[in-house]
Amino acid sequence: RHLTRVPDYLWVSEDGMKMQGYNGSQGWDTSFALQAFAEAGLCDEFPEMSAAAYTYLNRTQILCSPAARSSPAFEFEQPAMRKRYYRHVSEGGWPFSSSAHGWPISDCTSEGLKAVLCMRDVACIRERCDVIGEERLYKALNVILTLQNVDGGFATYENNRGYRWYEW
Repeated sequence: RHLTRVPDYLWVSEDGMKMQGYNGSQGWDTSFALQAFAEAGLCDEFPEMSAAAYTYLNRTQILCSPAARSSPAFEFEQPAMRKRYYRHVSEGGWPFSSSAHGWPISDCTSEGLKAVLCMRDVACIRERCDVIGEERLYKALNVILTLQNVDGGFATYENNRGYRWYEW
C-alpha cells in the first residue's frame, strides 16, 4: 500500500534524484489565504472560493472527518496505543499539507485554528459549509497546548523527551 505514495516524496528529475518530506503545503497555504481574505473582508465577494478553502480545512483536520475516524489509524489515537508507540496526540491538529500527511504540526495547527475562527461568523461560510464545532476547536487547542515543552517553548511535532544537551 505504501509503495503507491513513493512518487509523492521521491522522484528523478533532469538533474537527479529529488526528495521532499511533505506532499505539498496545502494546509499551510489555505490557512493563510483564509486569514487574509477574512481580514480584507473579501469572503462574501468570493463565496465559492472561501467555502471551498474552509471545507478543505474542515476535511484535513486530523482524525476529525468521518472517513478518518473509520480508518485503522484512528485506533492508534487511543491513550494506550499512544503510550505504547511513543506518539503525541494527533486528533484535532492540522498538517502542513493534506490529511494524507497526517502529522499535526504546532504552527500549522495554530494557523488552521486561527483561520477557522476568522471564518466562523462569515455569512458565506455559515450558509454553505458545515461549521467546525467547538469540540473540534478544543481538540486543536489541546494539540497546541500539549506541544509546549517544560522550558516554555513549543515543539514542532513532538515534545522534547531527551537530555537537554542533545535536544538543543
